[in-house]
Formats: sequence, C-alpha cells, structure tokens
Amino acid sequence: MIAGVDGCRDGWIAVVELDGGRTEIRRPVGIQELLEDRELKLIVMDIPIGLTDKGSREADTSARAFLQKRACCVFPAPIRPIINCDSWEEACRVSFATDGKRISKQQFGILDKVRAVDVALRKINAGNIFEGHPEVSFALMNDGLPLFTSKKKSAGRDCRCELLSRFFPDANARMNEYRHHREDVLDAYAMLWTARRIKCGKARRFPPEHRSDRLGLRMEIAG
Repeated sequence: MIAGVDGCRDGWIAVVELDGGRTEIRRPVGIQELLEDRELKLIVMDIPIGLTDKGSREADTSARAFLQKRACCVFPAPIRPIINCDSWEEACRVSFATDGKRISKQQFGILDKVRAVDVALRKINAGNIFEGHPEVSFALMNDGLPLFTSKKKSAGRDCRCELLSRFFPDANARMNEYRHHREDVLDAYAMLWTARRIKCGKARRFPPEHRSDRLGLRMEIAG
C-alpha cells in the first residue's frame, strides 16, 4: 500500500491507494503512528527531509527553478542547527550566526513538524519515505506547467480537483465524504500521485542527482 501525506493542524493526514486504484482518506495521526503503520510500504510526505548544516538545499533551488513564477511556494528548508530552537527569535540568532541571515516566520512555523519527522526518520530505516512538494506534483500532472491560481481560491481548488480526478476517479467522491482539512487533502492526493510514480520508476527528482545529508537522510524532492 502506498500513501501521500500532508501535515495539518491535527497531525498528519494520509491518502492511501487501495486495491483496484480506489483511494481512502485517513484521519490525521501523529508521526510515530504514521511511520509504524506496517501496511504502508511507500510514503511521500510534504515536508523537508534531509537538512543542510549551512546554506540552501539543491532540492529547494531546483524545485523553485522548475516552478518559475510559483517558486515562492517552496519554502526554504531550515538548516539543521536551528531545528531545536524554541522561539523564532532564537532561530533567527542561530541562523544568522551560522548562515548570515534570519529565517521567516513561515519557515519557523513548520519547524515543529520538520523536527518531529527528522527525529522519527533517524530511528528507522527510512528508505521508503520520500519528500515531495504538492505544487511540483500538480505542475507535472499539468504537462509541466505550474498552476498559477492558489488552492486557497475556489478556482485553484477546482483546477487541482480536476487534475486529480484524471488519475484518481474516486478522489472527488472521497473528498465530498471527508470535508475536513480540504487543502491538506488535496496536497496529500498530489503526494499519492508522486508515490505512484516512484513505485513505477517514473518519478522526476529535484535535483536530478541523488543527494543525502550528513546523517544519510535523502535530500531531494520527488515529483
């Protein structure tokens, strides 16, 4: 069983593919419960995996270049020295001392989830856990053309739903049944699309060359 996963305010929400191409939206769970699910043989998550000690990740710069005018959708992954910082101010001090720049509040906002995933992956064999990015996946679904309307607008959501329905015929029905975390579910479906491509050996990698961080965690975005 393969899964696409996105973080939400209640934890991690997964969309899994069942027999016959059917899909199921699962309730949000903690990272440990998610990774301990023995049914899930391949997982693609919308979260930075693999961190630099200093400087930008090639995964992020490569994905931004691909998304062109939608490059802003790819937040810079935090550097490893800041992931245990308890406040934005502390993270800014450490980042400036290490990298010569402060971090944004948006970047700090995902720090708890980045840290939780990083800690969890270092305890297991993480070979079946991949990082994805929804806007990269949606662009690839759309013949390589980025979607310029945000999913926060109804037109953007409709466009993404239409794309997903080409690959997951029951996606709209499942989302109509599960009306929570709508944007997160859309992104989880995009990650499931990428999981399919990884399983079939068709995924695109950003950057094209394999990269790992100093702890051995894969440091690339799959699409």
